[in-house]
Amino acid sequence: MIQLINIKKMKVHILFLGLSIFSLHAVGQSFTLKQCIDYAQKNNGDIINANYDIDIAQKRVNEEMGSMFPQIDASSAYTNNLKLNTTVLPGEILGQPGTNIAVQMGTQHNVSGGVQLSQKIFDPHFGTSLKATQLSKKQSELALKQTTEQIQYDISYLYYQTLVIKMQMNSLQVASNSSKALMEATELRFKNGMAKQIDVDRIKVSHNNTRSQLNQIELSCKQSLNNLKYSIGMPVDSLIVLADSSFNIEIQELVLATNSSSFENRTDYQLQKLALNSYELEKKLNATGYLPSLSFNAYYGVNAMRDEFDFFNNGDWHPNSYIGLSLRIPVFDGMQRQSRIAQSKLEIEKSKVTINQFQELIKVELSNSEIQYQNAIDNIQSEQANLNLAESVLKSTQLQYEQGTSSALDLVQAESSYRESFNNYYNKLLNYYIAQINLEHSKGTLTEYLNNLK
Repeated sequence: MIQLINIKKMKVHILFLGLSIFSLHAVGQSFTLKQCIDYAQKNNGDIINANYDIDIAQKRVNEEMGSMFPQIDASSAYTNNLKLNTTVLPGEILGQPGTNIAVQMGTQHNVSGGVQLSQKIFDPHFGTSLKATQLSKKQSELALKQTTEQIQYDISYLYYQTLVIKMQMNSLQVASNSSKALMEATELRFKNGMAKQIDVDRIKVSHNNTRSQLNQIELSCKQSLNNLKYSIGMPVDSLIVLADSSFNIEIQELVLATNSSSFENRTDYQLQKLALNSYELEKKLNATGYLPSLSFNAYYGVNAMRDEFDFFNNGDWHPNSYIGLSLRIPVFDGMQRQSRIAQSKLEIEKSKVTINQFQELIKVELSNSEIQYQNAIDNIQSEQANLNLAESVLKSTQLQYEQGTSSALDLVQAESSYRESFNNYYNKLLNYYIAQINLEHSKGTLTEYLNNLK
């Protein structure tokens, strides 16, 4: 008797038998889709680097804030005048009128040191620059969110792909075992004179085709699982088992999303709006270049001069100090600021056009994903009916073959049709899940959808 897979209704767990093969790999850790995503959150390299980018952006904010604190610098200098400078003085100074006298002045060893303090009192750039760095941090946070969403999408795709391949592989294994049993039974009937050699050959060809397809699907399964491991940041030589707890066929009613909500939910759209804000801040920053800036400065230092290097002995140290204000007033820069402001205005207009284009793109993506999802639902339901019909035909043909009223060719053709039907079904099944995550991704709700998985 040929073993057949009984396909249940769509809203029931699909083909638990197809996942029974996972129990053979008990040595590996079991992962649901949600657990794969949680694992990637801590181990995926792109997510880790995106978190570092946020830390870097925060340090830039700190750096900008630090520019308004007092700036203190200490300095010191030592000079050894190997040969003192010579200065020519009029002889009248030394009582020798009419002559010039060369005189070496100064000391061989000079030391000076001091501390300088500067404090910005008014800097028109500061407020805008601080907002720019804070905006940069916000962009880094959104970039992390965008990276995470893309990784979640990739993981979901690979997770469902691997599960479907596993199910398909197990179904092919069952079909191969059934084909092998039929081949052996037909060979026995041939030896007893109850079957023809061509019947044996036909069934053997069908069995070989099934085995060949099974070998190919096993390779595809290994490749898909390796890609999944890479996506979650797991070493490729690790052993894992994909749990089936989140893998159910539950056709959900298509709920059309409103365009306005989809815009704000999309991280890439939020990044476009931040880009517009950054250009506006750049324009404002360039405009502040016309404003004056005021700083306070203070200095205190000492110096000493010796003919011998005896600064650590008793001797005179001469203090000096000053305080002052520094006012900088921009007057003319060759129209550079005006050109930069004009550039910023053009960038703002370009950004507005890009945002409008992006809104239309989101509408197109959302509409296409809704069409794809509805089409996937129709296809999976159609393939479900085809699979049930092919199963029924195979059962009937098998019974007729056992009773001698159907030929081996009819049986082989029924097996081939059934094998093609469940292959088509699994392809449509994968398309359904891809359409589902595409729809959530286009609405900007993929993370929320995955978080609600059990």
